Amino acid sequence: MFRNFTFAWLVLLSSGGSVHAAPPQYLPGPPPDPHHAQTRFGDADTSSGTLTIAGQATTPRAMGNGALFVEKVGQVGDTDYLLLTSTGNALCPASFSIVRVDSGMATPTAFFGNCNDIHRVQIVHGQDIAVIQPEFTSSEADTPQAITVYSNSTRRLAENGALLHTGCPNNLCDGL
Repeated sequence: MFRNFTFAWLVLLSSGGSVHAAPPQYLPGPPPDPHHAQTRFGDADTSSGTLTIAGQATTPRAMGNGALFVEKVGQVGDTDYLLLTSTGNALCPASFSIVRVDSGMATPTAFFGNCNDIHRVQIVHGQDIAVIQPEFTSSEADTPQAITVYSNSTRRLAENGALLHTGCPNNLCDGL
């Protein structure tokens, strides 16, 4: 199955000032579903607002605010890693959680971030996961760039070098 993507490449011709769109591009496969990601241990599903892996809820339970999105960001050895995005509102559009998934369980971290929904993910030293968010400005506050690193060896989070609380109170990891 092919999807039709029309790229918004507009070219202003200097001779006549006309505007033309580039021809459509065709990419294979269905569009990605932000509520599903495939792990080696089953489908990660957030369509109900909580995370399930192969139909089973995680412990602690991961729950979003407005919506909860999931993407697979990597794998190290026998472990897969997911990034959850909990959507918020204009004052704080997003928070994130890293989920460690192996054959026995799926364990999310507490949600973190500086509220910016713009982010990129990098695998550091082949095993740690970094979520980088640029500075975020809202009507309520300005927050600096946040670089949050999940250490695979210690299973801890650090934001801009300071350790964060990784666990979730009352067995519930909830977004903003």
